[in-house]
Amino acid sequence: EALPSISVHRAYHTDLDTTALQVTVVERSEQRAKDFAALLKKNLDGCAESVMKQYPDITAEQKYYGKVNAEEGAHVYGVHTTATWGASDINMFSVGRDGNTVTLVRWGQMGNFANAQAADFKKTTATAVNKLY
Repeated sequence: EALPSISVHRAYHTDLDTTALQVTVVERSEQRAKDFAALLKKNLDGCAESVMKQYPDITAEQKYYGKVNAEEGAHVYGVHTTATWGASDINMFSVGRDGNTVTLVRWGQMGNFANAQAADFKKTTATAVNKLY
């Protein structure tokens, strides 16, 4: 019980403006994984509000894109941020679980919700969760 969970991550980027990150955490039990996935989902539910509280010069809006049917399920969110200096970015987030393993996937680029590519990101999320084991 005193041993920490195990985690790994992979980061991706293009030479332009697109980035992606996958973080995978293997918990000691399925219940701990359920609890961790629920915590991540709760944090994603309030992501835009948290960003605006932390960074007053940022305006954020978010959308919930729904559940993805992969293993024990995954949830997809989009967050659009606009800065007072003109930056406009869209980030997609998902959290999913298979047994005692949880994965968080993030994809981002300059743009807004029109640039979100939600259907493609849902497919990416399903692949990421289905390939955990």
